[in-house]
Amino acid sequence: MKEIVAPDYLSPEQIELFDRLADKVVGLGFALPAVLFLETMRPMNFVGSQVMLFFQPMLRSWFTLREYDLIQQALERRETLGYMTDVIEAKDLEASRKERELKAQRKAEKRAKKDAKRKS
Repeated sequence: MKEIVAPDYLSPEQIELFDRLADKVVGLGFALPAVLFLETMRPMNFVGSQVMLFFQPMLRSWFTLREYDLIQQALERRETLGYMTDVIEAKDLEASRKERELKAQRKAEKRAKKDAKRKS
């Protein structure tokens, strides 16, 4: 996975939170839609961070109050969306690589079983 440098204004807690959020997005298979959404919304990220205050009661079911506040504060800076996009893309590449390796391993095992059957 490529090395991603977090903006210096993000706290370690925010970095860890964005990392977990990216894991969840990639795990659900939403990497591409998430990246497209983040890139599209980049010019309006400050407005979006303020809208988060309005939707706080509904979105609190996904995040603790502390996590929600950390995300909202980080999104006030334009660079945060670029960082989040980079994290999601890197994790998606890593997940795709692992999936290809697993698929190749399964194929090799299947081929080995087939060859063993032929020999017996």
